Amino acid sequence: MEKTSEKPKVSIIIPTYNSEGTLLECLKAVFNQSYPFYEVIIVDSFSNDHTVRIAKEFGVKIIEQKCSPASARNIGTANSTGKYVFFLDSDQVLSPYVVEECVKMCEDENIGMVSIPEISVGKGFWGSCSASWKNYYSKVGRSYVGSRAVSNAPRFFAKTFIVRVGMLTNNLLWGEDRDLHERLQRAGVKEAFCISKVYHNELTSIRSILLKNLRYGKSIPIFLQRPQKQVFPSLLNHAWLTIKEIFRDSKDDPALVIGCVILFCLKTYSTMIGILINMFLH
Repeated sequence: MEKTSEKPKVSIIIPTYNSEGTLLECLKAVFNQSYPFYEVIIVDSFSNDHTVRIAKEFGVKIIEQKCSPASARNIGTANSTGKYVFFLDSDQVLSPYVVEECVKMCEDENIGMVSIPEISVGKGFWGSCSASWKNYYSKVGRSYVGSRAVSNAPRFFAKTFIVRVGMLTNNLLWGEDRDLHERLQRAGVKEAFCISKVYHNELTSIRSILLKNLRYGKSIPIFLQRPQKQVFPSLLNHAWLTIKEIFRDSKDDPALVIGCVILFCLKTYSTMIGILINMFLH
């Protein structure tokens, strides 16, 4: 769906793969935005569920191509017509004024990228644990000096700047957003932080969480081959501070504390397995 006006258009790019469980809520929130001058581009990696059918019901532009999420965002950008691009995940839900606020900051203050506060929500025990961990992780990123490097990276960009720095790195499954952010910072692109939020629906099963971190682990060695990528000390420090915050604030909910610690250990283990698999294959 495309809407035209003299106001700058925003291209909202959503990579999908078997996303039927979350895409409907995601698109409903997109079409409920207070800023109506946008287009929506779904880049689908040949889903075998009802993802494409749901997308068609909203009349959005659909591109089907087998690719990574980073590649999908690059493909969407290359096929976009907006002045701005918004990289949204299919399991995220926008609050109503996000796009309007981002456009206003960029237009009024010559901003090139905007970071958006992300609130994680989860169903069931493990989904709730995952959401709590992510929310405390973000809290640490806002509270401690040196943690900003591993907090939420921007999702809203002036397209001209991301094209200028070469867009996202296609073969990265982990850290591609941080990598783009760092390159834009080195290019002197101004950054802002909006007030409106995006809500992230966390995975609800241990199996799906571990498989996701296994995929991330396979990509981490590729990320670390790029220049100036000494992130592990910051990540470990950030995780330790997160655990301390959870213990301090959740003394009356021992099940949540134990669940978060178990989840962190399992995610770390699956990530390390992914790293080892990558090392043995290469």
